[in-house]
Amino acid sequence: MLHSASDSDTEADTAEVAAFFDELSRDAAALESGGPELQRELDEMLEGIQGHVPVDQQRLLQAGVLGVPNAGKSTLVNGLVGRKVSAVSPKTNTTEQSRLGAFTVDAAQVVLYDTPGVVGKEHYMNPTHQQRVRSAWTLAADCELLLFLVDAARELQRPDPRVSRLLADSTSAARLDMPAGWQPPPAVLVLNKVDAIPPRNRLHLLPLADRLQELRKFDDVFFVSAKDGRGLPDLRDFLLDRATPGEWTLDAGMATDRGEEEQALEVVREQLFRKLYKELPYTIQLRLKSCLPRQEDDLVIIEMEALVQHESQKKIVVGSGGATIGSVVMAAERELQEMWGHPVYLSLKVRVDKPA
Repeated sequence: MLHSASDSDTEADTAEVAAFFDELSRDAAALESGGPELQRELDEMLEGIQGHVPVDQQRLLQAGVLGVPNAGKSTLVNGLVGRKVSAVSPKTNTTEQSRLGAFTVDAAQVVLYDTPGVVGKEHYMNPTHQQRVRSAWTLAADCELLLFLVDAARELQRPDPRVSRLLADSTSAARLDMPAGWQPPPAVLVLNKVDAIPPRNRLHLLPLADRLQELRKFDDVFFVSAKDGRGLPDLRDFLLDRATPGEWTLDAGMATDRGEEEQALEVVREQLFRKLYKELPYTIQLRLKSCLPRQEDDLVIIEMEALVQHESQKKIVVGSGGATIGSVVMAAERELQEMWGHPVYLSLKVRVDKPA
């Protein structure tokens, strides 16, 4: 025997153990009868136990992802995090505001800020676009590391002057409206979309990296395909190694600080852009009316409106016989169900909301 105990202690322990197993049996019966709420609570409890690291042992890296529009920033963040945290679309400037995504391995957490496409002042489309770009730079300046993402396939075909301007501006306090004496965070260069480069042309990647490194100093260079995951494991390991002592921003297991309502808006927005990226005006707005689970079967019912400015725009979004909006709804329901792990019903109505 490993230890001894009195008879009374043994009887008390036996009763406590019996009560514990009775509780387990009730929980098992509830799960078997289809108790999704209890299952979710148990999953969250186990996740918390498995991911617990004392605060004084936690390490954190906050990194900003920067690049000109359509460089693949959102796809990169989604790939590194392992879950969708930002819309991905062929249409440029689909990231309206900075998105937070994170991944945690052991004691290290990396927080990524997916920022709107950054361009120079001469490329501002309107005051709203200007504010988005300024906000991106302000956020990036507070990060501990910057990831400069470049569409390598496009850059090899026809160099984008916005890329050169972006890299040059990134070290200039005056150009970024930063206070005198400001020092930019360290940075790495991430050359993306290598999957789109024919094998015979990939030998030009190293000269491209050398040319871009002449514009600003980089601690390292990575060649990746955010689309198919090529090169992402090495980049993940690099980021985890750069984490320094600091309290995590999110709990272990969390990929974003955004709730289900924000995620629903983001997914529907992405599907609209995917379906209508050639016709859809940037002025379309989504309005969430409700996002509520139904108790009896865990179905999440979402009611949303797509607001356009003209009747002609409404016809484009709805499509012939409702075919276009129907395909958007089906794709969004499917994706949200995969993300959340329970069924989703989406009601998406298109309404004309003329500007005042």
